[in-house]
Amino acid sequence: RSKLSEKLEDFQIRLKVVCGRQLTGSNIKPVVQVKMGKVKMKITKIRKGSSPVWNELLMYNFHESLKELYDYVVEFTVNNSRKLRSDSLIGSFKLDVGSIYDQPGKYLLKWLLLTDPDDASNSPKGYLKITVCVLGAGDQPPDESAAKDENEDDVEGNLLTPAGATLHSANFALSLFSAEDLPQMDSIAFKSMKQKIGLGGDEDVSKTSVDAYLTFKFAGKKRVTEVIKETNEPVWNERLNLPLKFPSMCDSIKLTLKDWDRVGCDDPIGSVTIPLSHISSTGEAGIGGKHDSFIFFYSVFLFPGFLPTFGPSFVNFYGSPREFTQLGNSLDELNTGKASLDGEGCAYRGRAMMELLMRMDEEGAEPKPPSQPVNEEKIALVQKYMRRRQYRLVVGFESANLIRKPLERIEFEVSMGNYGNKFDCDVKLSASTTEPHNAVFDGVHYHYLAWTSKKPIMMVTSQWEDISFRLYALNLILRIIDELQDQITEVNLMVKQKEDEIEIASKIVTILDEVILNTGKKLPNPRGRTVSNQLDRRIHRQRVQMFEMISQEAKELRQNCTDAQEAIAALHDFIQRLELVSHEPQNSFPDVIIWMLSDNKRVAYTRIPAYDLLYSPERQDYCGRFCSKPCTLTLKYPTANTKSKKHYKVPAQLRIIAWLGRAKDQSNFEFHSKGDISVIQDTYETEIKLPFKGWTADGYTDITGEIPLPKSVFRCPTGWLWDGDWKINSDLASLYDTTLGHMHVVEDAFEFEMRDVGTAWQVRKVTNGKMETICDMGAIKVPSGWEWENEWTVDTKRACDEDGWEYATSDDQTVGELVWSTAEKVYHNSRKRRLVRSRVCVDHKAFKKAEKTAELLEEGWEYATTMGCEFHIDPKMLDLVRRRKWSRRMVTSDDRGSAAIFQLDKSIMGIVESDKKANKKDRHYQKIPLPKIYVVYESVWQLHLRAYIYQGRDLIAMDGDSFSDPLVLVSFLNHTARTEVQKHTLNPIWDETMMLDIKFYGDIDHLKKYCPEVSVEVFDSDDLNSLQFMGRTSVKPIVKLDQENNQTPKLEWHDITKANYTTGNVLTAFEMILVNVKNLSMMPCLRCQFDCSILKTKNDKIEMPLPPPLKPGVNLPMVPFGIRPVLQRTAIEFLIWGVRTMKPFKLLSVNSPSVLIQIGAVELRTKIIKNLKKQPNFTEPLYYIEANLPVDDLYFPPIVIRVKDNRKFGSRPTVGQHIITKSIQYRIKPPVDQPQQDEGFETKVSTDLAIEVEPPAKPGLKLQIREEELDWWSKFYASLGDGGNCRSYMESGLDLIKVYKDELEKQEEFNHFSDFIQTFQLFRGKVENEDDEPDFAGQFKGTFRIYTLPEDSREPSPPRYFQHLPPSDVVEVKVRIYVIRAFGLAPQDANGLSDPYIKIKAGKKRIVDRENYIPMTLEPTFGKMFELDLILPMEKDLYVEVFDWDLIGTDDKIGETVIDLENRYLSKFKAWCSLPETYCVTGPCPWRDQMKPKEWLDDKCCKEGWDEPVWNGNTCVMVDGKTYKLDDYEKDKKPCKHWGPADERLALYILRTFPHVSEHVETRPLLHDALPNIEQGRLQLWVDMFPKSFGDPGLPYNIEPRKPSKYFLRMIVWNCSEIPMMDVSVLGDKMSDIYFKGWISGLEHKQQKTDVHYRSLDGTGNFNWRFVFPFDYLPQERMVHVAKKDHLWSLDKTVTKFPPVLNIQVWDNDLFGPNEYISEIVLPITNMPKCCKFQRFCSLKNVPDMQGNCKMEMVNLFDQKMPLKGWWPLYRMVDCGREQAGKLEMSIEILTEQEEEEKRAGQGRDEPNMHPKLDKPNRPATSFAWFSSPFKSLRYIIWRKYKWIILGLLAFALFLTFFVMFIYSFP
Repeated sequence: RSKLSEKLEDFQIRLKVVCGRQLTGSNIKPVVQVKMGKVKMKITKIRKGSSPVWNELLMYNFHESLKELYDYVVEFTVNNSRKLRSDSLIGSFKLDVGSIYDQPGKYLLKWLLLTDPDDASNSPKGYLKITVCVLGAGDQPPDESAAKDENEDDVEGNLLTPAGATLHSANFALSLFSAEDLPQMDSIAFKSMKQKIGLGGDEDVSKTSVDAYLTFKFAGKKRVTEVIKETNEPVWNERLNLPLKFPSMCDSIKLTLKDWDRVGCDDPIGSVTIPLSHISSTGEAGIGGKHDSFIFFYSVFLFPGFLPTFGPSFVNFYGSPREFTQLGNSLDELNTGKASLDGEGCAYRGRAMMELLMRMDEEGAEPKPPSQPVNEEKIALVQKYMRRRQYRLVVGFESANLIRKPLERIEFEVSMGNYGNKFDCDVKLSASTTEPHNAVFDGVHYHYLAWTSKKPIMMVTSQWEDISFRLYALNLILRIIDELQDQITEVNLMVKQKEDEIEIASKIVTILDEVILNTGKKLPNPRGRTVSNQLDRRIHRQRVQMFEMISQEAKELRQNCTDAQEAIAALHDFIQRLELVSHEPQNSFPDVIIWMLSDNKRVAYTRIPAYDLLYSPERQDYCGRFCSKPCTLTLKYPTANTKSKKHYKVPAQLRIIAWLGRAKDQSNFEFHSKGDISVIQDTYETEIKLPFKGWTADGYTDITGEIPLPKSVFRCPTGWLWDGDWKINSDLASLYDTTLGHMHVVEDAFEFEMRDVGTAWQVRKVTNGKMETICDMGAIKVPSGWEWENEWTVDTKRACDEDGWEYATSDDQTVGELVWSTAEKVYHNSRKRRLVRSRVCVDHKAFKKAEKTAELLEEGWEYATTMGCEFHIDPKMLDLVRRRKWSRRMVTSDDRGSAAIFQLDKSIMGIVESDKKANKKDRHYQKIPLPKIYVVYESVWQLHLRAYIYQGRDLIAMDGDSFSDPLVLVSFLNHTARTEVQKHTLNPIWDETMMLDIKFYGDIDHLKKYCPEVSVEVFDSDDLNSLQFMGRTSVKPIVKLDQENNQTPKLEWHDITKANYTTGNVLTAFEMILVNVKNLSMMPCLRCQFDCSILKTKNDKIEMPLPPPLKPGVNLPMVPFGIRPVLQRTAIEFLIWGVRTMKPFKLLSVNSPSVLIQIGAVELRTKIIKNLKKQPNFTEPLYYIEANLPVDDLYFPPIVIRVKDNRKFGSRPTVGQHIITKSIQYRIKPPVDQPQQDEGFETKVSTDLAIEVEPPAKPGLKLQIREEELDWWSKFYASLGDGGNCRSYMESGLDLIKVYKDELEKQEEFNHFSDFIQTFQLFRGKVENEDDEPDFAGQFKGTFRIYTLPEDSREPSPPRYFQHLPPSDVVEVKVRIYVIRAFGLAPQDANGLSDPYIKIKAGKKRIVDRENYIPMTLEPTFGKMFELDLILPMEKDLYVEVFDWDLIGTDDKIGETVIDLENRYLSKFKAWCSLPETYCVTGPCPWRDQMKPKEWLDDKCCKEGWDEPVWNGNTCVMVDGKTYKLDDYEKDKKPCKHWGPADERLALYILRTFPHVSEHVETRPLLHDALPNIEQGRLQLWVDMFPKSFGDPGLPYNIEPRKPSKYFLRMIVWNCSEIPMMDVSVLGDKMSDIYFKGWISGLEHKQQKTDVHYRSLDGTGNFNWRFVFPFDYLPQERMVHVAKKDHLWSLDKTVTKFPPVLNIQVWDNDLFGPNEYISEIVLPITNMPKCCKFQRFCSLKNVPDMQGNCKMEMVNLFDQKMPLKGWWPLYRMVDCGREQAGKLEMSIEILTEQEEEEKRAGQGRDEPNMHPKLDKPNRPATSFAWFSSPFKSLRYIIWRKYKWIILGLLAFALFLTFFVMFIYSFP
């Protein structure tokens, strides 16, 4: 993902919520909520039931970079709207946009498994079907219709879960132990003040300025550690638990260290993102290279996968520079990891020790707390992963060039982590910073550092964990990948150059042998390593298995492969699979960062992965690719602004050689360079100015003046000796004078002159080479011991005129930033020329003596006001401090070689005991810098570089006139050359050879093996002579170090880029030649040009290549013959038809245009169009010229089309242009005079007369087709293959039409109808960056043909290509636009829908069909025909727009499509009116063209120059010598009564053999200016054109849309049984009060209920109840149309389409409280299971399960002539799935409206109670409502159950009464 674009672009995400299945819950009303990204949330409508259908389209528009969009999370939440929001969740699902973007076509059609994150049982909560796609500019939405048909009901096969498993609850456990090296984040002023007044401790307060904590984010969830205050080395020992459902669709873990603040927001310290795919494996899917981001196989296949695991290991954090600033830093956004263009920070910010584990939760386990402490055993175990080893980093600087600005005191700092950071006091100071130097101007554009024979070497000692085994394996894999890529490039080049197949095969065999050899190499085994962990072992096993697999496949490929392309594809597959394991997620080595500093301010940086420099003592293959090898590094500016120009500006370029290794391996250190190591120790002598005393000695200190460093304390380390005594260092003088120490010096001076307008040139000033003003040339004196060799002469060897002058328009800028021209112009007001004079030292002894004298006499003082101020060389009055540097050189005393430098970090000073005073003093000694290390080269090599710059093409426009003034800068090492400026062109031809003579100080073997690339940069020169960057590229030159190398450079095209996007191409070649001079005296001048006379010796003779020829009339060398392209005589034919839709230029309309066409050096100007509005075509469109153009297609120049407007007073501005880069497409073979090849069927001409009287009818075939079933829509649907919507049309044998999925002109056979002319878009305006686009200026109509001519002009030329052109006059046409339908429209209203209607315009003519808008839909069916009378070409652009109707305010445009009618009219395909398959005169689609087929056939013969057709009867004809018979076309066709006459049918068949457009419907995208190139929907239509000169056309087709028919569904509920008991009576009996509820999906508001069967004690019920459901149904679509208002205030009814589904539910009636849902059955009417005749056989197997398995036959109820009657099972949803909950006996049938009128029946048992008549149900006597029948309640409830008790009580009461009376009456 690091390669994703950072460019801000427009994206649209289309998400369609289709339906749900088996949603958990009873009687639910689900609604889907979709959250996209951060804040964008949309909600669907509320549906009903556990299997709802939504079919709602949601669109999300983003203006983001792809990298930002990639990490957005899409969250689906299904809620039950019946419940309160706190308890409404049914299930949810998450995935990221990147998972969708990685799919083929960026499209996904899947079922989502919904789960509840808080449910520990992990049970599925249902399924949600969605389609989603990500559209960028130019992307086409996928065709969902094709995907719907395939596996429509295959839920498990398209389920977004692991194969064969459900989502499991898992826990991410992040154990964070500690962090180190955190930078200062808060101000320490208050703490320092407390420490000074004695209230604080003695610790370093900078270490207590961080209050750190860490945030852990994954899949939208977040965990935070506690805050550890006031320490930069916090210790947490804390474990964060983050619950999730695994496998997850999200693929990245983000960790961010933050600093807690009391006030305001917390500040990020640094961040890191860990891809989940790097720390886990999906098994075979990941290894095989076919990674599916949705399916995670965590089972054992051929390659076992493993769960995410990481560490224990350190993780490095990067961000902004570490230095703390009180006011904040503009680079702080780098700490978040999002702001930079490439996502990387520019500085090391610290690192943290952590461990990450994922564990699957056991079922029913309690959730873990968000945070908990790490146990002591784990803390002790982690200690071994913190063991450190000492590492040595050595970086040698070869050169520093391409420095943009003349910076002062430039230093380069090398750091690895904190080590080497010169501003960090927490680590020991290293020799990590170069000596400060001022940049030297290269004389053209850039600056460089004058490192000649003495190159600085930096050394950093650091301590890290020993993870070398990880990096060794990584380096081995990367080395294999690099070698394989280079070899594949060579093979591709051989295939492209069509070399011998045997050689190609031999090369492939060699590559396969190397692959087998490389994959057989042993990878370092992590077992037994101290810091190895579980992830190391699993990655190692994965890599070993990968190697074995690739090796085996390579062996099989070597034996069986016979095709080169197949082998290349296999090798590419090897690379892709190796790249999958070429990551090391546990690389705890910080990157090596090199900073460029100026005046102690960080300017630019570069980062190098440490493994690229790592040395391995085990084997060479384990070493990094840059270890001990020269490499070129391009620095970049640190910036947090992704749109900043700093991203493409190069601040400097470095050439380094580096080595990184263990301290124990330092004896193996070697740069393999021929230079000698030199070490110099420095100390500074300081003096202070005292009043009346003057300068007084203040001792010796370091550079800061704080640490005393007397000379006596310095001691040599072991293995080193002093070489000489202390000397005053003269490096300071070299900052101001680069000529010291050279034998031959060329002094230069400059004369500047200026003038005002109309005046003569006057002397302005004279300067020396340092640009310091002098009085005259005599002011430049020769030093003592030197003599002048000659007089002052004008340097004419530069880019200047014959007098040496260069011209410019002066301003206040520096000389290096001006663009000087060689030709004088009237607007130039400044000029300069260079004068040179050489001086030479008398002899070497004098030179040595002078050098020594200079060191002794030159004081070398620097002056400043205080030690903390900036020092300068010139003394001033206020200077109170001065210093000078003393140096002493050391040499090695043993044979350790380069490795001896590692002894220098040991103490080199003997500190006197008396100097050891306070602890504070001791800490100062720890900051004492190491001595400076250099590599010194004794030899200088003379190189000669030739740069062949031929031409450029397709450059971007940088000026407002749509052009640029390009020039090329070529830079190599410290030298730069520049071409001439080519004015007003985007395809410049420079044709220059630039020669650079270079003195190379270094190892020539390194140069031969690792030659640096030549930097080629293209700039635009503006009117103020400043340069604007256009792009750059790097090219490796051909290196010729010996005379035997006779390789000739070949010009090649190279892409130039600007901020990672291509801005053009340049055609260049380079060669570098070694001159035969070795071991030259090292006294050349850095500013002089190469002078061969200086280098000649008695024994050496320089052999320079032949000089290139000079351009005629210009004193500039051109590209020599043999390298420049070979030209040949070529003919060019131009068909310049006209210009269209020209936009105004500078507020004036374009009225009189002409065209200028350039191809190479050839120009063609057309005549002027007098009035563009009346006649936009040229009266003379044909032009012919001859020119010399390249033979090789590679060098063929582009064609430049410029349109100029001829205005008053001679003004001819360019108002638009177009560049055809691939002009070779117009190159054809020379036309020849030969008869045209015949087309058609060749048969012998028959002399028999053949006449057909009537259309033939085959015996026994009778087609019984109802006419009302045949319409145009039947033809349309039959052509789509939708048999359900066209009924019997396919059996009728009638014609079909072609339904194109794209625009008609984009079909391959039509090629934009460019067979006659092409349309070229014209643009104007400048383009400065990637986001800018040139302004559209108009269109040019025309085309070209290019072919070769005989070399001898006396030979006859081939015939012209363009002949018999049609007239260019205007044409009147009648246009009919048939608009069929639209789909996928972007919603415009708040309800997620639109009210679309059609608007058509062409020129000033309009048709607005606003009153016929279609309400509330995104897939309208228009079925409209519109007619316009137009004039071509003025009204050639036909705009078909779709608008959204709004009651209040203006209507919103949804999108538009534009059709070019002119190209269709002029095409040979006759795209006016498409041709049907057969000629019909009646029926739904009769002939509609102006002339009949026979008339068109006669017209075709006339235009082609053929004889008239000769008819033999009406079934045979001869056309152009070929005979055509009707039987040949109709022998396999079914006859049709709609056919026309036989001769017309045969003529049509013949016309269809010629280029033509068949009867069709095209699908055109709708676009909107607000989201350019992103489709807002698609529109299906076709266009007919009828030129009025051919007469009136036929009647138009009737394409009015179909309307649904009225149908009635009758359902009789007879009985039910085995219904679960829901209630318990007061007497304890289980019972239910059963009733049924039914409705058709979409018509929930019209649901019906039966009466209640009360007191069902055994689950049975009797009803005899009839449901009658009227609904509107369209059989062709198999959809129910529901028209209703969404709200009371809605104006229109919304037509919603639902599949016909019958829903039946069983409910329990309750008097008090809500009724209770019992069970249900859902029956799709068009695909429902048959009923069961017997109750005992009725089970759940009778209805389809999720896989579609069903025991019963599936039927379409609409096809049933008799009602279905029988038993169906009832079921309800439980956690484990479905369970049966009753049986239902019913009868069901479908009736048309007519049948309903004939057989009327009422609902329930209402009148008319017939068909059949329903009697009252025979229910048990116990079935009644107790509250309405109290006596029945007593009889059937109480008496039946308690009658004996009642009788007993009555008897007892009677007995008791008699007994009481007896006692009472007893005497």
